[in-house]
Amino acid sequence: MSKQEDTVRNASSKRRLGLLAAVATAGVTAMAVAVPSHAASEAEEAGEAPRVSEVPQTGEELIEALTGLLPEGLEIGEAEGEGLDAGPDVYASLLAADDSGGTSIDLSVSRWATDDWRDIAGCQGFGEPREGFSCEQTELPDGSILSLVTEEYIEEGDPEEGFEPYHGKDWSVWLEGPGGEGLDEPGGRAVVVGASKDLTDVADPDAYVPPVDIEQLAEVAQAPVWQALLDEADARYGAPEEWVEEPASDIPAAELRDAFRSLAPEGLEITDGTDDEPGRATVLVDKGAGAGLVEITAFGGAQFEEPSELPADIAELAGPASEALPPTDEGGIPGPAAPADPLCDETELADGSWLTVCDWPASADDPIAMNWAAITYPDGTSVDITAYNVTDWEGSEPTGTDAVLSGTELAEIVVADEWRALFS
Repeated sequence: MSKQEDTVRNASSKRRLGLLAAVATAGVTAMAVAVPSHAASEAEEAGEAPRVSEVPQTGEELIEALTGLLPEGLEIGEAEGEGLDAGPDVYASLLAADDSGGTSIDLSVSRWATDDWRDIAGCQGFGEPREGFSCEQTELPDGSILSLVTEEYIEEGDPEEGFEPYHGKDWSVWLEGPGGEGLDEPGGRAVVVGASKDLTDVADPDAYVPPVDIEQLAEVAQAPVWQALLDEADARYGAPEEWVEEPASDIPAAELRDAFRSLAPEGLEITDGTDDEPGRATVLVDKGAGAGLVEITAFGGAQFEEPSELPADIAELAGPASEALPPTDEGGIPGPAAPADPLCDETELADGSWLTVCDWPASADDPIAMNWAAITYPDGTSVDITAYNVTDWEGSEPTGTDAVLSGTELAEIVVADEWRALFS
C-alpha cells in the first residue's frame, strides 16, 4: 500500500493506533510498546512493580522515569512528555547526545479497544515486508509478544524539484498484550520504546550505533513501571472505548456531488461514485485520458462542534505554507522527509477563511498521485476536495501519472460560495 493510499484509507495497522501523535508535534519519530496487565501482576508478586504513588503522573515525571532506565552516563538534551494527568495515553521524547547531532529516544504507553489484541500484535501489524524494514518477534512466557523493529529510509533527493536527500533509521521495540490479566481479555495494551536518527550528514551511516541499542530498548520497554502505569490508567480512566467514526457533517452526499458538478471545469465526464455517506461523496472524473477518483468532504455543521484547526485528514498532511512536508506512515504520524512528499501552500483569504492547496505527485516508489484543496471558514466548518489517479481503493491500477485534477483546479472549485451555502 502506498503512503498516499494508506493516509487516505487509514488502514488497520499498528501505526494507525494513534499512540504517537503527540510526539509527532515535536518533529521526531516516536515509538510505542504494549505491556499486558497480567505481566504486571507477576512483577508485583515478585515485589518488583512500583507502588501506585511511584507511578509517574506528569510529563516531567515520565521523562524522569524514562531517563532513569537508560544507560548511565547518557547525556540528555531537550525533552518533552505528557503524563496521566493529561489523559490515559502518555508519551515522552528526549534527545540523547552522540557525536552527530543527537538521537531521539521516544516512549509511548497506550491502550486500545479490541476483542482480540492479537489481530495487530507482532510483525503482522506492520504490513507487507519492504526494503529497509525488518521485524523479529518473540512470544514471551506470559503470552505477550515482543517485537524488535528496524527501518531505514534512504531518499536520493531531487534538487530540481526542491527535495533534499535524506537518510534516516529507526529502532523500536513493541511489547503487546491483552487489556486484562488473562490472555483472552478484551482490549489491548501497547508500550513502544524507540530510537530515531537522521543519518543524512553522518560520515559513515552504516557504522552508526545508537547511544541506546535495540536490546537496551527492549529492557526499557519491559520495565515494571510501565505496567503499573497502564493499570493506573485503567483505574483512573476506565477501559478504553472503541472508536466510532462520526459523519463529517449532515450534508447529503447528493448535494455535495451536485455542487461539484456545477463548479467543475467544462468538458469533464463525471459519474457518481458509490462510497458515500453524510458529509462525504465520491465521483469519478475523466478528462479523456482515464478516470480518477475525486472525494468531496464537508466538515462541521450546525449540530457538530466547530473544529479549531484544519480537518484531521488534511492537518496530517498540510503544514507550513510553501513547504515540502514529511510523509505520514501507517498511523498518520509524520515520518522522514522524502521526495515523494506533498507540496502545500496555505493562504488566508479576504474573509478570514484559510485555503490549503497540496500536490503529491506519483514517484518511482509510489505510483499513487493525489492533489487536494481545502477551505476552512472562520466558523470552523470546512470543505476538502481530493483527486487521485486511481478509480478506487480496491486494487485498481493508476490511470495516469498525475491525479485527474490539479491542486490549482481543485482550489478554483473549493473557493466557490456554493460550498459555504450548504452549511446554512
